[in-house]
Amino acid sequence: MQNSVQTITVLTAALLLGATAASALPIKSGNDKVQVKLYGEVNRAVMYADDGYQDKIFHVDNTNSETRVGLNGEVAAADYLTVGSSLELKWQANPSHAVSMDEENISGEFSEELVEVYFDFKNAGKFSIGQGSMASDGASEVDLSGTDIVGNSGVADVGGGLKFYDAAGSGYGDDQGGTIVGETFKRQCCDLFNRITSDGLGKRQRVRYETPSFAGFTLSAAAGTEDTADVALSYSGEFGGNQLEAMAAWSNPGEGSDYAQLNASASLQLNFGLNLTAGFGTHDMDELPTNGDDPVFTYGKIGWKCDQMFSVGSTAVSVDYGIYKNGTALNIEQEATAIGVQFVQELSDYSTQLYAGSRSFSLEDNTGADYEDISVVMAGARLSF
Repeated sequence: MQNSVQTITVLTAALLLGATAASALPIKSGNDKVQVKLYGEVNRAVMYADDGYQDKIFHVDNTNSETRVGLNGEVAAADYLTVGSSLELKWQANPSHAVSMDEENISGEFSEELVEVYFDFKNAGKFSIGQGSMASDGASEVDLSGTDIVGNSGVADVGGGLKFYDAAGSGYGDDQGGTIVGETFKRQCCDLFNRITSDGLGKRQRVRYETPSFAGFTLSAAAGTEDTADVALSYSGEFGGNQLEAMAAWSNPGEGSDYAQLNASASLQLNFGLNLTAGFGTHDMDELPTNGDDPVFTYGKIGWKCDQMFSVGSTAVSVDYGIYKNGTALNIEQEATAIGVQFVQELSDYSTQLYAGSRSFSLEDNTGADYEDISVVMAGARLSF
């Protein structure tokens, strides 16, 4: 039964993509009252990684914005009410956050991103039910730089499956037999940089409410599976040709967790091209070991976006830096840093972005290990439809 469902899913997605490419089979609702829109993107890249011991070239799907296809249907039920639904499937082969020196080929598979129904009241807010974004989704990833497709506060989206190599003699040392804030101590890049997720609680089965915008502010709350719950406040506004967006969220990860999570970010795009972005996240632990600290990360980016450098579309460049400190247990302290450079070129007439970026990951702890830096370079293209 499971194989049949997967086969139907793949064939359906292939037909939708094929219909779009050929423009021969327009998407039409079976109900004249419902307006249906097909959307999606294909995002592929080549990634080179060097961990100080070995290096390799990977052909990846960019986890910053994965390949996907979706359908959205809406009914204008009344002047004050829109009823809609969203169905979105994500597909990744060789995800950029998961490939490693040991595993460079990871089979692609579809997974649900959105399976929801919503009721959007003009003056009373939006109610959603089903699989979709929790209120805190992306709370540390607000980014107006135009380069977030290749680098943002979720730094482990590119190269997160790689491991730090200890040149002092213990190699990759997958498991040191200890724990850090309840987690097995590993030297895997993704573990270190994602311990305080920059994506809030992400997408789950949930119910969610979002208020109408008041002076640019919107309040959201959601309750999901396994007793997860969160609340977020976001802002979006313009003044003097400058644009500002910000978001802050509190979340409870639910069953089995012993902490509350706080995430926040803000991004300012100035009218002459300069942009500034900052992100923050922490786990407020219920219990900490002696001399322990809550895990915390801070992130900053400075960039420049220009609409007139090339006639084909806007150009964006940026540099960013993040510090990711893990909690302390068994006298083990860790501090990981990430520094990156990004470039994105829009091809406006083709609904396409060309991008390239590089990042260096570093790790220090008090175990006496001598970790080699991890260097990652990635270049690719995204076509959106």
